[in-house]
Amino acid sequence: MITIISGTNRTGSLTLRYAKAFVQLLDQQGQPAQLLDLAELDHSVFSNIMYDPEKMSPALKALQQQYILEADKLVMFVPEYNGSYPGVLKLFIDGISVNNYDKNFTGSTTAVVGISSGRAGNLRGVDHLADVINHMGGWVLPLRLPISLADKHIDADGNLSESTAKSLNKLAGQLIEA
Repeated sequence: MITIISGTNRTGSLTLRYAKAFVQLLDQQGQPAQLLDLAELDHSVFSNIMYDPEKMSPALKALQQQYILEADKLVMFVPEYNGSYPGVLKLFIDGISVNNYDKNFTGSTTAVVGISSGRAGNLRGVDHLADVINHMGGWVLPLRLPISLADKHIDADGNLSESTAKSLNKLAGQLIEA
């Protein structure tokens, strides 16, 4: 199973549209995928006790189990927030890291897609996130896909422009082959 993460807690985000489009793309290729939308998380799981594996919220443990530990591969769609990736994604990663640290990302294959309304496609945020995943023992695909002017390459129904669909298909191919 491939887990797709929409890495923001902004409701109805452009990032979520891209993540959903990628789930559909994988489905068309016969690849099972599941979507974790960080906007749907009960944020009460993020408290000071989340750093204690004995007191970690059962809800956070369940999310970790389903979306991270049981996943064969990961794809993270990350919008640009202040030159990096959203804090909620970092908080999620930090929260699960105290429980089964060695199993979270060690040996995992992760694709990272930057989403930005600007021209750089969140390259800096993609690099920051890749560094965190690498630090935790994961492997990030060499094709770190920045999607610039992202609002112009997907419509409200999730239909991708031809060039963006081609780029995401190439990324899907690399992910499947990895």
